[in-house]
Amino acid sequence: MSGEIRHSGGEYVDSGLRDVNGKPIEKWVRSSTEVKCCDEWVYCGGFTNTCPSCGTDYNMSGQQLAPRSQWGEDTGESLADILDIDSGWEYENR
Repeated sequence: MSGEIRHSGGEYVDSGLRDVNGKPIEKWVRSSTEVKCCDEWVYCGGFTNTCPSCGTDYNMSGQQLAPRSQWGEDTGESLADILDIDSGWEYENR
């Protein structure tokens, strides 16, 4: 079901690094990724992105993910754990 991937927009930004002469090093930051699925473009702006027509999931890079029934098999995570990643949970440094 997955097909063509397109990247739109983007810009050069300061990477926070400097070369040996102290000049800022820029990096290219892509602004959005979309994947064509079921003859429509699915925006891939979150950790998990789902085609509204067929339910196929994609990652932020537009790569098709394994079926949800297989999620967490190797890590012991539940489907709820994985889908909760985009809900605003923040990592605490300890």
